[in-house]
Amino acid sequence: MLKLTKHALQRMNQRGITKNMIELALDYGKFVKDKVILGRKEIKKIIKKYPTLKSKLLKLFDSKGLVVVFDNNYIITVYKPQKGFIHV
Repeated sequence: MLKLTKHALQRMNQRGITKNMIELALDYGKFVKDKVILGRKEIKKIIKKYPTLKSKLLKLFDSKGLVVVFDNNYIITVYKPQKGFIHV
């Protein structure tokens, strides 16, 4: 896994995002420029394909997904998109 910056750790704590959620985003999300985006569509597909991950993914689904912003080997910040809108 990528290394977390102090800023990313602060945002994780403030926003209730776990390392497990970040790992799921990195494993199954879409890489777009400097971001990994795990949206509701992808989460639905993953739940159908891997039912054992359902309980872990439902929290992300309820919060409309997860965005992980990275640079080189560092995660810069993480956030849950507002109203389903993800900046690309």
